[in-house]
Amino acid sequence: MPTHISRLHELWIGTDTRHSNDTQYGKPDSDPNNPWPDITPSKDLNWTPCYQTLNPRFHCARLTVPMDYHSDPSVGEVHIALVLLPSANSSSSQRQPLLLNPGGPGGSGTRIALTDAAILQSKVFGPDQPIIGFDPRGVGYTTPRADCWARRPPACKDCEDDVAGGYMHRVEWENSLLGYGLLNSSDTSLQFLELAERGVNSLCKNKFAAEGPGGKILKYAATEFVARDMLSMVHAWDRYASTPEEEPLKGKLVYWGFSYGTILGNTFAKMFPDKVGRVILDGVVHLGQYREAFWRESLMDTDKILGKFFNYCADAGDKCALYRAGDTKGGKEVEGRYYSVLESLKSNPVTFTHPQYLYPVILKQELVRMIAFGALKIPMQAFPGLAFVLNLIYEGRHEELSNLFLDTQLVCLMPGSLAGQSLVGDAQRAIMCSDKVKPVNLTLAEFKRGYEDMASYSQFADIWAGLMLQCNGWDISSTSSSSAIPSSPDPESLQSKQIETSFPILFLSNTYDPVTPLKSAVKMALGFKDAGLLELKAEGHCTTATVSLCTAKAVRDYVLHGKVPSPPVVHGKNYLGGKWTTCEADEVPWRPADVASLGDNKEERDLVEGFRSLRHGLGEMMGSQFHPQHAGGEWRKSEDFLLRAREMFMV
Repeated sequence: MPTHISRLHELWIGTDTRHSNDTQYGKPDSDPNNPWPDITPSKDLNWTPCYQTLNPRFHCARLTVPMDYHSDPSVGEVHIALVLLPSANSSSSQRQPLLLNPGGPGGSGTRIALTDAAILQSKVFGPDQPIIGFDPRGVGYTTPRADCWARRPPACKDCEDDVAGGYMHRVEWENSLLGYGLLNSSDTSLQFLELAERGVNSLCKNKFAAEGPGGKILKYAATEFVARDMLSMVHAWDRYASTPEEEPLKGKLVYWGFSYGTILGNTFAKMFPDKVGRVILDGVVHLGQYREAFWRESLMDTDKILGKFFNYCADAGDKCALYRAGDTKGGKEVEGRYYSVLESLKSNPVTFTHPQYLYPVILKQELVRMIAFGALKIPMQAFPGLAFVLNLIYEGRHEELSNLFLDTQLVCLMPGSLAGQSLVGDAQRAIMCSDKVKPVNLTLAEFKRGYEDMASYSQFADIWAGLMLQCNGWDISSTSSSSAIPSSPDPESLQSKQIETSFPILFLSNTYDPVTPLKSAVKMALGFKDAGLLELKAEGHCTTATVSLCTAKAVRDYVLHGKVPSPPVVHGKNYLGGKWTTCEADEVPWRPADVASLGDNKEERDLVEGFRSLRHGLGEMMGSQFHPQHAGGEWRKSEDFLLRAREMFMV
């Protein structure tokens, strides 16, 4: 793993969790690895140096915005955490910054700035482009955080929320649910998991009823509010930078959003079409389905990527651990070994004692399937590791898997670690459920029908549908205006429904994306006048999953020079027949991009190196996008497992 990411991981999970009355951060001695306690929130951007051990040019700020833009100030305030990498050229005027959102919902933008801003600036957009990552309301270092488990001690109204204690209760709860597996693991799994989600939603309602900023934010976490927060950031930047009137992007949003970040960017464009400067939406979510109880078509291409895993493994030959001499092209034999592993674990789960940490390990089919599902999002990085894991199981070398398991001793999660405070919360639940067209309150029979519909698209529906279960029984009404969230366009009346923005949006999609299919990108692009669409002929979640010089040039030229690919032209009603811009990939699993082949062309080498680094940084986060809380312990185990397998085959 690249050094800067490893260092960030150490900072992220190894600093203080003390926190203060109004901000959930304390007043400890100044800690260079945790600058937020010493940053005073302000309605202006007052930047202060931070994270100097990662990059001496990083600056942080906490921007104060209204908790409810529709009400009076007495409702409260939100303090948004931002990390800035300013222009490297101090003599030049500051451009409008590029805002980043890694998805989620609940993904940390400050983290993506710390991992990727420097490489984006030096290799992709140039030294004059400022870059900002921010934690949306309820997330990470933005306060108040959405955390249903952190509570003030009884009979102590002036005390702070006990974040560490709440985290320990969360871990206990999640571990108690592991025995139920996935939605269809047994005849009673769905029943108990549905009750579990209702239980957590009741906990959140109780936290909200108890008042206090930590409860209030659960009502004001909807995407509409975050879009308004971004407009506040744009205005605050113009005040800070004294942006001249003749600057064409003054007062406009420059933004790159991934996955859920496309919902945020799309919402912003619907609400403030005259404020769109440069908006890139990558790995596009179908907004109409996102607002419903089930995301019906989100898995329509998932199993196709699994099929590509078998193909790529066979093509890689001995480089792929699951390959055997004599295997035919197409990967039929590799596919057979994959399903052999699953069938074996289904009937005979494996158990062994971890040789280093001395705790029992149970390896079940569900874990391996979750690892495989995560790998489909980042094939370039994860397919070699997935094949390695599958082969160890196939050959019965189970104890050799021990190096891929974390030490799960709870001491690693106690105070002194930011894992409980910054990486785990309830923002995803609060955001998703607040964004629904109407409250979700399905019966078990109704949910089962919805799940079965998703299962007709993919064998991974039992993993993915668990995410939708989180909103069943959510009972905190949002003050967000539902009309602010864009709906999918009607192909019969596109011209009348298209939104005209001040500058065309750029939509990006892979040919096969496991959770945000190309079809969604086509539909959403058709909703905006002159919006460009670029398809990268590759697999994975978001175009950053695979290096493509063609795609990298298109992104750079859009941001820096305003060059927009052609709008999609669709033939028929299935949205996949038509014409739009396409790019070829420069790598496939087991055969990474060859920078040396670019010769002396420094510009192209920089772009490839920049996007390869972005693939690493974002790849670590993409594996954790969208996961149900009831599977939290098992899901995090699958993420950690896959991360360590990836490190063995880092490309």
